[in-house]
Amino acid sequence: DTSSVNLGTTVVLQDLDKEVRYTYTLVGSEEADPKANRISSQSPVGKAILGKTVGEEVMVRVPKGIRHLKVLEICIA
Repeated sequence: DTSSVNLGTTVVLQDLDKEVRYTYTLVGSEEADPKANRISSQSPVGKAILGKTVGEEVMVRVPKGIRHLKVLEICIA
């Protein structure tokens, strides 16, 4: 189901402050590998985007500050 961000989906996010796009696959904590763009659903970004739909925006606190992200695309990993 690609109607919202869930475990196993790949999501394209736009960083609205830096004008950079990121592609992440949302996985369980045991499968997380940030270097391979596989983020845990328990990470700050993972928690913030879980359940979101295309077009939704989120603000999330990360170690380097606040990130303002927009969901651009959701697909099956």
